[in-house]
Amino acid sequence: MGTWHLIGYCHLRQGLRDFNLSRITDAGILDETFSIRRSFNLREYFDSAFGLYKGGNREEVTLRFTPEKSKWIKDQIWHRDQEKKWLPDGSLELTFPVTNFAEIAMEVLKHGSGVEVVEPEGLRTLIRAEAEKVTRLYQEESSFSGKRMQQAR
Repeated sequence: MGTWHLIGYCHLRQGLRDFNLSRITDAGILDETFSIRRSFNLREYFDSAFGLYKGGNREEVTLRFTPEKSKWIKDQIWHRDQEKKWLPDGSLELTFPVTNFAEIAMEVLKHGSGVEVVEPEGLRTLIRAEAEKVTRLYQEESSFSGKRMQQAR
């Protein structure tokens, strides 16, 4: 998704991890070495994820984009195995596998009401809960906005 990553051994977690280069704040050369196992398959490693998050059961996600939003995302590649389905009203459905809802939830939320999670139900529930939190945030005067309004007076 446009950022550089490093796959390497994490001494803290004692295993292979995917590191976002822009988030690395301290790097150094160690005396220790690490050899990638012969059984490691880069294609399998990347196929097991949507974005950075790996692990868990693989589930098919189907997202339905409104006709207006479809114009903007129609050429995007969300996953190597994605399938596109155009609906008669101009909506676009994208289906692809994920193993963790964290990153796909952020992608769905950034499109607001321009996208609906068709399935799985677990992701729909997660998005619904977050949408309810956002709604409450804007229905009530939050402590941050309240302080800002008082300062402006």
